[in-house]
Amino acid sequence: MSALENAESTNASTATHASMETVLDFLRKLNASVDTIAWDRDLIEARILDSLAFVEFLLLIEELTGEPVDLATTDVNNFRTLERINALLTEAGHAHV
Repeated sequence: MSALENAESTNASTATHASMETVLDFLRKLNASVDTIAWDRDLIEARILDSLAFVEFLLLIEELTGEPVDLATTDVNNFRTLERINALLTEAGHAHV
């Protein structure tokens, strides 16, 4: 890996880390009683992310990725766990590098 590729990878990783902190802050504000969230926990099933907040959450994801979320082509399962959300943000981060 060249120095430039390494720097780009580090920048994408830092941006994704900051994005995940924003996601976690959003989810904690929705559920003040939730202290920690396991990365593999189903956010929808656990009612951490409900249908009313989901639209606001999608807007947040759009803001973080800089791209619209097309529900016709996006699998809702991508938003079920922090692991999947992180993968989505990481993929979007590499697409912008």
